[in-house]
Amino acid sequence: MTIKPTLASLALLSGILFSASGYAQDTVTLRLHHFAAPATPVQTEYLEPWAKRIEEQSEGAIKVEIFPAMQLGGSAPSLYDQAKDGVVDIAWTLLSYTPNRFPESEAFDQPFLPTTGEATSMAAHEFATTHMQAAFEGVYPIAVFAHTPGKIHTRDTSIENADDLKGLAMRAPSKTMNRYLGLLGAQAVGMPMPQIPEAISRGVIDGLTLPFESAAALGVLDIAQNHTFFEGEQGLYTAMMVLGLNQASYDALSPELKQVIDDNAGLEEAQRIGQVMDQAEEKAIEAIEASGEGEMFYIAQDSLAPWQAAAETATAQWIDDMGNRGFDGQLLYDEATRLVEKYTEQTM
Repeated sequence: MTIKPTLASLALLSGILFSASGYAQDTVTLRLHHFAAPATPVQTEYLEPWAKRIEEQSEGAIKVEIFPAMQLGGSAPSLYDQAKDGVVDIAWTLLSYTPNRFPESEAFDQPFLPTTGEATSMAAHEFATTHMQAAFEGVYPIAVFAHTPGKIHTRDTSIENADDLKGLAMRAPSKTMNRYLGLLGAQAVGMPMPQIPEAISRGVIDGLTLPFESAAALGVLDIAQNHTFFEGEQGLYTAMMVLGLNQASYDALSPELKQVIDDNAGLEEAQRIGQVMDQAEEKAIEAIEASGEGEMFYIAQDSLAPWQAAAETATAQWIDDMGNRGFDGQLLYDEATRLVEKYTEQTM
């Protein structure tokens, strides 16, 4: 006698098979919020492939929805708390958007510390997991990373030596870079990235410091067409960032789904993001060179003295400030420098 399976028996069998696969929980949708434009390479070349990997490896049990350019509301400085408080599940943000909250991370804000985005991101991740675990309470750091070293972009004035910055209103990404530009005679202005295009278009600022890939994604390179580079291994500056998952959202996952997240988090993810930024930086520079619409200026090694003197002053002041706050700033700076050197050698 042949027994035909009923819909109920098929559904039960399906449920048993699903349980055997290890993902027996309702589909989880994680909302990922960030400050950058949807065309930024970090979204198109990293976040979107990362979300696809998560979905495939979880067999569809986890879906990631990406909301760029603050589409879910709030301001860029609120992103970290949005993830920590569970307003969103995942946030990508700069730690410098919340001054004084991640003081150890400021070691990576120091001028002439970074090399490539790849090496510096790997250094930042190891540094954070070693020295900043308590600071990330409530957030699971999928990756801590740093962007490709920023360059100087100005609208009307070309920056060919340090004196050219005097009197200019320059947007900087952190209080350390604000201090540094101030030491060089600029009027340092702090503002989140989304405000930059309007600010430079209206002349509120004369220029800014950003990697080319970020400046291109923001659409500011049609206005700021003078670009200043620094020759040598070290770049002008970087900023530490985090891709962080709300801890409660992570804890609510089954052990198998937690493993999927774990398999797509850590040092290798920081390296991947750094590589994406380095590649995007090269493409953006090549595009400008091919268009012939921007002017490139290079500060040679033998002309770096005034830039480096200001950098030494800025870093010494930061170390003193950290001492007053109960931190060993010299140790943190030396550790950041050591890790950048370590991963630069590994990735060359």
